[in-house]
Amino acid sequence: MSKKIEGTEKQNQYQQKLQKIYNQCQTATKKIRLGLLEGCEIKISNKDIIYIFDAIYALTNEVGNAQAYKNSTKLQNNNRVEKVDQELIQYFQDILNEFIADIYQRLNEFSGEKESVLQIVSKTYHDYKAYSYWLYKMFYYLDKFIMPQVGTTLCSTSLKLLKDGYFDKCNKLILNTILQFIQETRKNGILLNKQIKQLIQLYSVMGSKEVELKYMKEVGEYDYICKKQEDAQRFYKEQFQSHLLTETSKFYKEEIDNKQKFTTPEFVNWGNSIFKLELNMCIECYPKSQQAIENKLKIILVKDQAARLVDSPTGVGYMLQYDKTDELKQLFSFIYRTKECITHIAKAYQNFFEQQGQLINNSIEQELQQIKDGRQMHEAEIYFTRMLEVMEKAQNILKNQLQDEPEIQKSYSGAFMLVINKNEKSPIWLAIYTDIIIKSDKGVNEMETDKRLSKIVSLFQLLYQRDVFFRHYQKFLSNRLLNQQIQNIQLEKQLLQKFKGETGTNVLTQLSSMINDIEQSNRFASDQQINKDTKFDLNVFLLSQGCWPITSIQDSIIKPLQIQHVLENYEKMYLEKHNGRILTWCFNMGQGELIYKIQAEKYYLNVNTMQMIAFLLFNQGVSFSIKNILELTKIDKIDLENSLIPFVCMKIISRDKQDIEDFSDENEILKLNMSFNNRAKKMKILPNPKMQPKRISKVKEQNQEELQQMEQINKQREFVVDSQLVRLMKSKKTIKHHELLENCQQMISIFKPDILFIKKRIENLIEREYIRRDEKDWNIYHYLN
Repeated sequence: MSKKIEGTEKQNQYQQKLQKIYNQCQTATKKIRLGLLEGCEIKISNKDIIYIFDAIYALTNEVGNAQAYKNSTKLQNNNRVEKVDQELIQYFQDILNEFIADIYQRLNEFSGEKESVLQIVSKTYHDYKAYSYWLYKMFYYLDKFIMPQVGTTLCSTSLKLLKDGYFDKCNKLILNTILQFIQETRKNGILLNKQIKQLIQLYSVMGSKEVELKYMKEVGEYDYICKKQEDAQRFYKEQFQSHLLTETSKFYKEEIDNKQKFTTPEFVNWGNSIFKLELNMCIECYPKSQQAIENKLKIILVKDQAARLVDSPTGVGYMLQYDKTDELKQLFSFIYRTKECITHIAKAYQNFFEQQGQLINNSIEQELQQIKDGRQMHEAEIYFTRMLEVMEKAQNILKNQLQDEPEIQKSYSGAFMLVINKNEKSPIWLAIYTDIIIKSDKGVNEMETDKRLSKIVSLFQLLYQRDVFFRHYQKFLSNRLLNQQIQNIQLEKQLLQKFKGETGTNVLTQLSSMINDIEQSNRFASDQQINKDTKFDLNVFLLSQGCWPITSIQDSIIKPLQIQHVLENYEKMYLEKHNGRILTWCFNMGQGELIYKIQAEKYYLNVNTMQMIAFLLFNQGVSFSIKNILELTKIDKIDLENSLIPFVCMKIISRDKQDIEDFSDENEILKLNMSFNNRAKKMKILPNPKMQPKRISKVKEQNQEELQQMEQINKQREFVVDSQLVRLMKSKKTIKHHELLENCQQMISIFKPDILFIKKRIENLIEREYIRRDEKDWNIYHYLN
């Protein structure tokens, strides 16, 4: 009986102490609430907080000791003793629920006024965190030793109570209030009220199950710190961000519909202002949604509008046409936010410069009368000068306005590659243009020279038929190397080195050999002192057979006595130095300078070797029949026409027939014009098409020669493709059809083989038993060892 009485007394004591703690908490919380309500400093001392803390500590410690004693003596459980901890926790919850009920009631009174809702929610959320923080300090002992047994914390309990008793009930009201303020901000362009940030923070923490409540001294605010960001982030996205994105999309789609009449620059300026406004709003109030908002705007403003903006009458084409470079740069920067949309700019850029290039293709014939430096420009020079101007403009725009974007760089190459290769004459014209540029390079500084060569290479990079270009380039290179007046070995090497960086072919080896021949010839002449004891300067070029574009060698021509002895001495000297080699004189390729004296005047005539041989005959007499000249020189009749008619045209030799009539009558007499006089003392008498008879056979010969050249090129192409196909098959052993085609195309740089051409070569290799088809799958090939 005494034990039962003793237990009842203990219960009463516990109850009294609990009530005392509750009363002390009520007194303290009234002070806290009063301070929060008035917005002034909370007038509660640490002494009051410590007093409550000590009371809770003493009670829970006393209850804990009693419980331990009962467990050790195995006395009957006293349920009331065990419930002291729960009652303390309940006190904590009741005090918070009372506060929550008050703030919810205040909110309901102004639910129809968004300004009031904004202020009340912002203020009450701040007050609740402060209120919870002070209670946490009072009940800290519970949080440290009792709450872990329950499986939560006081801070987490505080947040859960707020969510259940306040946030869940007014979530829709809070969300609508936030969205209304955001819409007003977007319409007016004025940044959000900072109190919105407090409301949005609710969504950042309400999904958290574990939080800490801390006082941030730096900003003077209380805040929940989430321990598990995943839960909070999920809740934030579902309850706030998803609605924000939906409203954002809806708002700006309506805005875009109202701005369809905007020009491209106007829309870009408006779009940039939207990105700036939204970025500031995100940074200020909802930074967690910054990336999502930016992505949504990229879709609405950029991705969905890119094609329209680029192709509009004030889009890329207009900007390029009228040099609106600043507007183009702004458009690029705007669309660059979504890289996949750069395709639209790249396509418009390519279309514009394709059109510009095609205009050059179409108009080149109308511009053949242009004059430069006192001479009529060749159509190749006109064509590539204009093309380079357009390419330079495109390149400057690409670099300065379009940031050298790789995709647009491809469009640049694609545009000019298409245009230049549409012109069938491009490979030939580029060889001619290169020849003109190199010949005009004298007196130009190294930097300018390198710039010119780089332009030639940039054009070369765009060619499909590089083998055709090299065939013609080789002829022009031959003429330049064999003419000492325009010969520039160093420049030729420099250009050749640039070509090697673009394509590695046997042709380049031949070109290098040609330059090497000239260098060796010059060294041999210098070492052997060739010109010593001779009456005239002799320059001999030793050309390796097979490297030079020599179509025919006319070695049966009768050498004039004036040079025969010198040539024989040279031949003897060379063969002594290089025993076993064979020398053949190519009189149809050399050049020389004749000194022509008449009437006390001296003229310097620049002629080729056959002209020199034919004209030297007139040292023996003032007139000769054509038949006599043919017999005395053994020069081919057509070559003789080409050689002597320029003398007739320049009035050095006179004839009874028209100047450029052919030598059909071999009995016709050619005479020296003894009254010849000319102001120019140096004259070029070299054969040219304007000083040649019109021959039907000549046109046929040219056509036949072109056909032969193309036939040779096709044979070389067949060899190139065959070698690459065999190389691939040898390394792979087995390969699929499409892989073989793709790899073969990628490996060939000297020309661009089409698919049909490669397929024909595959069939040829099958016939020649280099490869075979798979018996079950004809799209698979096997290499035959």
